[in-house]
Amino acid sequence: MVQKKEGQPLPGTSYRLLRRIGSGSCSEVFEVLGRRGQLRALKLLRAMHEGSSEISARLVQEGRALSALSHPHIVKVEEVGVTSDGRPFLVMPRLFGETLRERLDARGPLATPAAVRIAIQVLGGLAATHRAGIIHRDIKPANVFLAQVSGDERGADDLECAPGTPGAPEIEHAVLIDFGIAKVSCDGLEPSTGSNVLGTPRYLSPEQIRGEEVDARTDVYAVGLLLFEAITGRGPFPVVDSMAVMRAHLHTPAPRLRSLLWVPPALDHAVARALEKDPALRWQTADAMAAALA
Repeated sequence: MVQKKEGQPLPGTSYRLLRRIGSGSCSEVFEVLGRRGQLRALKLLRAMHEGSSEISARLVQEGRALSALSHPHIVKVEEVGVTSDGRPFLVMPRLFGETLRERLDARGPLATPAAVRIAIQVLGGLAATHRAGIIHRDIKPANVFLAQVSGDERGADDLECAPGTPGAPEIEHAVLIDFGIAKVSCDGLEPSTGSNVLGTPRYLSPEQIRGEEVDARTDVYAVGLLLFEAITGRGPFPVVDSMAVMRAHLHTPAPRLRSLLWVPPALDHAVARALEKDPALRWQTADAMAAALA
């Protein structure tokens, strides 16, 4: 099995790999040079998973779901393809910036207005995905990219220019990435997962842990967790181990933000409602939570 090396063409495509810019357990992301000389990001299935039909199906599902969406706070997929040696890939604009996870790890908690602004942008992207019948199921700081773009006569959805471009000061957009385990309400798109719990334990909703049906309120819960962490620098539950965190999601009430630091009462209420154990008690839509935060 041949590993893809930086600087070489991607077999069966018009893309040339320039350098690796990200990696996960199932895929790697490369900066590539496109057919017209433009920079792009290309997400490629890891060679070790080439024979896994389920993991391949998830990557293709992600591409199909995102290629149908156009929103400034959702990563765009421009092409879904398969290399000549059978590895699926997605082509996306090359974004410049960092993930919210990287930002929090490097600088600690955000100022409350900045955290709320990011959450509202994430909720805007989620509202669009939910209207399209897609539930993300893995909202977390590592899957929110803070993209830097120049404000020089560019629309809010032009996210692929490099930082430092002459013109107006740079502006920052939160962009939802990695829809690899999204639930898509289209026949044939969601691969079978058996009884496995998909997602990251720190950011799972109670219904995900119980293996129940998920909907928009599942993503709302995760945004509540994300906003709590962005403001306080920690999640609502101690991270002892995965099982302990999941038990806390199921049975332990989340602490109120106001018990840790001063926040406006409306913000305290908005986050507390997002983190209700019972989906019926949460904000029922991403738009509703965004309106409460505005």
